[in-house]
Amino acid sequence: MSLKNNKLDILGELQKRNLINILGNILDQLSPHCLRLLQFTCSLYREIVKDDPRSVRRLELSRRWLYGQPTVLPICQRPGYMVTALAAHPGDSIIFGLLGDNATVNMYKKDTLKLTARLEQSREFPASIPALVYNDQVVVTCVYESLVQGGLNHVLYIWRREDNSLASTFSPHSQLIRTVKLANNFILTASNDGTIVVTDLTNPSQPTLKHTLTGHKDYVSGLDNDASRVVSVSVDNIMKVWSIPSFKCVFSVNTETPTLKVSMSWPLAVTGGKTTLVLWNLELQFKIRELNMESLGSLSVVCMTYSADAGTSIGSRYKKTSSSSSCQQQHAGQQTKRRNPGNVYIVSGDNHGKISIWDTSRIIAGHSGVDPHRQFQIGPTASMISSLAVDEYSIITGDWAGQVLVWKFV
Repeated sequence: MSLKNNKLDILGELQKRNLINILGNILDQLSPHCLRLLQFTCSLYREIVKDDPRSVRRLELSRRWLYGQPTVLPICQRPGYMVTALAAHPGDSIIFGLLGDNATVNMYKKDTLKLTARLEQSREFPASIPALVYNDQVVVTCVYESLVQGGLNHVLYIWRREDNSLASTFSPHSQLIRTVKLANNFILTASNDGTIVVTDLTNPSQPTLKHTLTGHKDYVSGLDNDASRVVSVSVDNIMKVWSIPSFKCVFSVNTETPTLKVSMSWPLAVTGGKTTLVLWNLELQFKIRELNMESLGSLSVVCMTYSADAGTSIGSRYKKTSSSSSCQQQHAGQQTKRRNPGNVYIVSGDNHGKISIWDTSRIIAGHSGVDPHRQFQIGPTASMISSLAVDEYSIITGDWAGQVLVWKFV
């Protein structure tokens, strides 16, 4: 092993000894942006990356996200209606709430984009579905519908997936429910009453209140989670991280910027309001960078793609999928299992129909700049993007022009 000036070219030595599996594991720990920079280091490194099919595939997917022309697939186009909520990750379906002369929940297969069910949430008008979520067993929707002594009735509906029947309804909050999430056997709801309610869903016909989290002092405006953690934000710009299943607050921080929305892909999270987003490392409890939407509109929705390290799919028995399974089949001769951490993108939508995308690997690698790495317009500038979902290969948008669109990058 050659050693010159007390420096050792580890990648070169691994390649020289044909230790391809070890070299591949090292490449798997690098983000696409770092892989791209590695290619420019020298001709040897360029060949090392070029000869690794997994690295080539990740670089190509990154290129398509940031520069490629996505394929746009329309699911719903209902002028005069409004898409009020949408869920598409994790699982097999795209489910969204549609408001017109009544409030309905529409369920489509993610692979075929065919309608499989339509749940009539309410015949009343006005009635609205501000949030919904699903797993392989249930669909949970929240609605404000009937006037009760001068106010609105804020109700959760629990529907069984097996036959699309209504299992139960209940009211965990006295004020507007802004967000509903699933975590294992729990429903998490965030409300204008300043609380987060945790409801046991072991028996969908008899949901049982387990915890009321009271750490926030104002409206709880956003909520996200994985199988182990919950992150919440309130309109007084406070972000909190809670553990599952204890539901104890792990830490709390003042974001110091307008904060209405939050999305998490552990250990990363993004918070935002108006035209400013902030990228956080929750594990190390520090702010990475403030980001500028560079838009005339204001933030309406934000999502992050999920990294392979984020754990089991939230609220579902479906396991997260990554490119590793297909690659393992292609390289069955390799004895050591290779893991692909994937790349994490921030995707935001505004009230003028504009989508903005940031590649977090560029930011974490130290690339300067706060503006989006990509932007594109959806429909007319007067149409607010009201709902958003993302996965490794696509963005799914819903807007107030009655459109649900899938933007596929593969």
